[in-house]
Amino acid sequence: MSKETLVLLYGGRSAEREVSVLSAESVMRAINYDKFFVKTYFITKSGDFIKTQEFFSKPADDEKLMTNATVVESQKIKPSDIYEEGAVVFPVLHGPMGEDGSIQGFLEVLKMPYVGTNILSSSVAMDKISTKHVLESAGVPLVPYVTYVEGSDLDVVVAEVNDKLTYPVFVKPANMGSSVGISKAEDEAALRSAIDFALKYDSRILIETGVNAREIEVGILGNADVKTTLPGEVVKDVAFYDYDAKYIDNKIT
Repeated sequence: MSKETLVLLYGGRSAEREVSVLSAESVMRAINYDKFFVKTYFITKSGDFIKTQEFFSKPADDEKLMTNATVVESQKIKPSDIYEEGAVVFPVLHGPMGEDGSIQGFLEVLKMPYVGTNILSSSVAMDKISTKHVLESAGVPLVPYVTYVEGSDLDVVVAEVNDKLTYPVFVKPANMGSSVGISKAEDEAALRSAIDFALKYDSRILIETGVNAREIEVGILGNADVKTTLPGEVVKDVAFYDYDAKYIDNKIT
């Protein structure tokens, strides 16, 4: 039986590019190599496409993918060179220009099928403020929130937070994932610092009331015929599920 080609795109221009490398290495080891031949392409922090390893069988445990520190410039290609008839793309990209519809639009232009949501769904889901508006229009209950846009009156927004929300609050860049740029603020001074920190990643900021609750996640696969995984609970022994807890300290089960 001939194998289907699976193209792994990873890296990217966002601040989450290092997480992408870790995710891609997990994916390349989980693939069924009886069915798939894998080609990998690294997108550098400057946006260049680099042709990297190919795998006919499961890679060794110590096999590492290319990163920005190990780029081989001679392997640079045109973005459209990833096209291969019959291949399926697995975009293992995080954050802006990865999960926000950008790469999905690129793949649509190439007429390459890909894993994940389409352009509109990716764009809306990436933007936390837009997601809030969509969910509100559908009548989905949400935790109280306030937004801040760079250049607007910070004192007015802080007053609105103090009036409408309850501390602790979480301050988030609207268009980042992996908890990058997110802070937990216990009071007004911490809130102002958290907003300043979040502005390093986005000009639009979401501020939400903190909730003490269990975190349940479900994977979804399909379009018209939708299937889901069993619910899984994120169990943590840290107060805040931040970047380090997710990817560095391994304190999550």
